[in-house]
Amino acid sequence: MRRKKPESPSTVIRATFGTATVFCFVAAMFLSDDPRWWAAMAACGTIWWAWDILIEHVIEPTGDWILGILTGQESVGEKSALRPTLNDNIRLLESHLEQNASRQVCINAAIRLEEIYRTVKKDPERAKKAIARARELYPDAIELEGYSDVAGGDEEREGRE
Repeated sequence: MRRKKPESPSTVIRATFGTATVFCFVAAMFLSDDPRWWAAMAACGTIWWAWDILIEHVIEPTGDWILGILTGQESVGEKSALRPTLNDNIRLLESHLEQNASRQVCINAAIRLEEIYRTVKKDPERAKKAIARARELYPDAIELEGYSDVAGGDEEREGRE
């Protein structure tokens, strides 16, 4: 037989105030015309709502912070560490070109690399090489027509418009 996991105190409190809110609503609607049932329902609902906010935005982050201090980690729930950096993105896009991914993936990777190298890294040579590699793989790609071998791409596109 499987053992049931015990409920956390937070879950018990939420369930208690949720049940009390529903009970007071039913009592106010069907059992009595007394306005105190409406007030009790509002009070229980407010406490239920406030408990959720307090747990989610105060108690859990504070607990994570304290746990991080005690264990030596910067932040246990750090979500920004999961985001790739610009260099991670560049490596991924270059791997698409090197490993001959599908046609559209290679072309999109070359275009993104060209934009990153030209605008962020200020390296027009690498930008040209990314477009040249995609043209080498797919010489008939119309998506690459707006990119000049001499300049970054905007210059030739502006001349066509």
